[in-house]
Amino acid sequence: EDGLGDLAVKYEELKLKLLKEGLFDEEHKKPIPRFPKNIAVLSAKQSAALQDVLRTIKQRFPSVPIYIFPIPVQGKDAYKHIIAMLKAVDKARPSTILLCRGGGSIEDLWNFNEEELVRCIYQLQTPIITGVGHETDTTLVDFVSDLRAATPTAAAVASVPDAKELSN
Repeated sequence: EDGLGDLAVKYEELKLKLLKEGLFDEEHKKPIPRFPKNIAVLSAKQSAALQDVLRTIKQRFPSVPIYIFPIPVQGKDAYKHIIAMLKAVDKARPSTILLCRGGGSIEDLWNFNEEELVRCIYQLQTPIITGVGHETDTTLVDFVSDLRAATPTAAAVASVPDAKELSN
């Protein structure tokens, strides 16, 4: 364990526990709708990640309604607010949920490794795409989500078809 931080060790232990329980198994993944009727985006209010997601979806598939649900993406107990919002949004039954946050340190992203949040995502009825961090960041919500995107922008791309390609 020399050179490993406490959070890295905690991450690996929890990842192994949840993996053994089957929370990350492919058989539990819901298909992402090819033509969503609407999309719920959970992200920090006025963040660069949110702006990238909105711009990308509007460029690719401008007719899809997008509902924005601001959430805290870091700080003590932010994951509890994310859970409450996910549960409320899931009850509204959008076609797809996007959970997005830009990059950061392991400490900044830690809320996305909280066991309670991972279990909440596992229980969602709505398909969810996670775009948390940058390409090299992987959080535990990425393993349990129905689709992991490397970035928030990649999550937006994965959520809708490209209307220009369709018309061609």
